Amino acid sequence: MTRINTATHENARRSLGRLIRQYQTDEIESQAFRDIIYAMNTLLAYFKLDADLRIEGRLDTIEDAIKEKTT
Repeated sequence: MTRINTATHENARRSLGRLIRQYQTDEIESQAFRDIIYAMNTLLAYFKLDADLRIEGRLDTIEDAIKEKTT
């Protein structure tokens, strides 16, 4: 089975593309493909949450700076 690198968005995207190609050429079984896709979907949700939390932190910083200027 192919190594699945999920350290970054780009690596996860490449691994997903490789998995899809393997599935299309019957190099990987359907159930294994589904299991890996489920795991990658979970990872994607984590990446999204992490990005959302970083954005929220930046917004808090901006809001605090605006409050300081207006007072």
